[in-house]
Amino acid sequence: MFHPGWRDNSLKMLDDHVDVAIIGGGITGCGIALDAAQRGLKTVLLERGDIASGTSSRSSKLIHGGLRYLKQMQFRITRLACRERDRMLTLDPHLVRSINCVYPAYEGDRTPGWQVDLGLWMYDRLTGRPEKHRQLTRKEIAELAPGLRTDELDRALAYTDGVADDARLTLAVAATAHAYGAAVLPRAEVEDAMRNTEGRITGLLVRDLENDRVVPLEARVVINAAGVWTDVVRFRLGLEGARLRPSRGSHLILPRRSIPLEAGVTFPAPDDGRPVFLIPHPEGLLLGTTDLFHTGDLDDPRPSRPEVDYLMRAVRAAFPSVPAESLKPLGAFAGLRPILDTYAENPSEASREEDIWEEQGLLSVSGGKLTTWRSTAEEAVDAVLNLMPEEQTRSVSPCATKGTPLAGLCPPDLGARLDAVDGLEPGIAAGMARRLGALAWHTPLLTRTRRDLQPFDGTPDLCPAEVRAHLRWGGVLHLDDFLLRRVRLGLWDPATAREMLPILEPIIRREMGWGRRRWTSEEKAFNEALTGWTVEGIGEDG
Repeated sequence: MFHPGWRDNSLKMLDDHVDVAIIGGGITGCGIALDAAQRGLKTVLLERGDIASGTSSRSSKLIHGGLRYLKQMQFRITRLACRERDRMLTLDPHLVRSINCVYPAYEGDRTPGWQVDLGLWMYDRLTGRPEKHRQLTRKEIAELAPGLRTDELDRALAYTDGVADDARLTLAVAATAHAYGAAVLPRAEVEDAMRNTEGRITGLLVRDLENDRVVPLEARVVINAAGVWTDVVRFRLGLEGARLRPSRGSHLILPRRSIPLEAGVTFPAPDDGRPVFLIPHPEGLLLGTTDLFHTGDLDDPRPSRPEVDYLMRAVRAAFPSVPAESLKPLGAFAGLRPILDTYAENPSEASREEDIWEEQGLLSVSGGKLTTWRSTAEEAVDAVLNLMPEEQTRSVSPCATKGTPLAGLCPPDLGARLDAVDGLEPGIAAGMARRLGALAWHTPLLTRTRRDLQPFDGTPDLCPAEVRAHLRWGGVLHLDDFLLRRVRLGLWDPATAREMLPILEPIIRREMGWGRRRWTSEEKAFNEALTGWTVEGIGEDG
């Protein structure tokens, strides 16, 4: 994805005048970088941390139309999200996969079964895919969701949606933007704005956090796509008036073996009737989510104890026959949604629509969803062109992201092909295909001995050769980049991630050229970051 020397080459672009400077390396900023670069604009993407280190690695991992938005009469965002979900399932099957979902509706639910049925009927008509929702028999329920409560069941409805590794999706968008010529610069923090005599923003002062030097960057248009940090950036650049009111969604990681799900399940929480979901991933079960206005730290959000209790009551009520000890969470994390402040009293009722506005030469983009990154990017770049003189935009190409597959595109049966061609164990082959995409073809070339293609002790599908592939081509600068956002071991099993450090140390130090002092520093920083993904890091209140 990222060739050797990629960051040094990106740094050189700061010496030139660029068309577009984008602040924020989440899905929105990376999408804008791809769209702008494809159209022929000289583009630089700046991110204070790692790509996807904020909300775009802490989402619910769903690529969906937002069924609950229909209940709130948000038809535009639902229609748009359904269209974009279907596009990703077609263009990017290596990143987004279809998942069967089950929605059980019970007698006395706050949202009665007939309303859910009607909502899914409308959902069907917003998608071009052939799968339509249907009612399940009790036998089918037992096969798809063993242990799901069926007493007082009004109806159980089946439908399909999409699911993805959010960090991997965002990294693929960034890598594709880089391939089209955009400079991608993680660990680069914006410190201030440069202005012309009229007071309009014409560039940025950027601190390269890897080398601790400040570089001026001149840009025709500066885009603020910092997500929940949108107001932080605006204030730093001298603008006033908050525009966002972030909401927090907390999640728990449950052992995959605790409930042998063959489908995602959405069920009403007993406390308030809100839909809660349990989604099976190859690595574990993802339980979520909550929706509360967040007033705490933006950089390190944590689930609160009341949120965790809320989620655990919901899953135990939905699966009453599953032993409580098997539902003990392995991890916990919270993500913040960049919700525009619409003065809604309940964050679940706030609009998920994006908004784009210009202030003193700064174009801010906020709101929106993981699913709708392409359409948000197109709208943002169109706004950029409206701010540029006509003579500078005549040669700009039309938006092309609608037909652009993302980096790493590979056949759906890549794991089986790796098994057949290279003789890899099925688990290792499947893990490589899932996390590396097309780069998995190159991974066996990084072996020193056959042992490099065997799994580490304690991990069923990660081997030394795959570690080297991420470190060489995955844009990794720090240890937490690798363990939290490339292989995601820190997400799915934080305890195992911590235990793996002594085993990984010699491989990572050799590949990255780190001495003992650097490794010690990286290990300390990773353990501090990992706390926010653990059960031990859960806060006592909101």
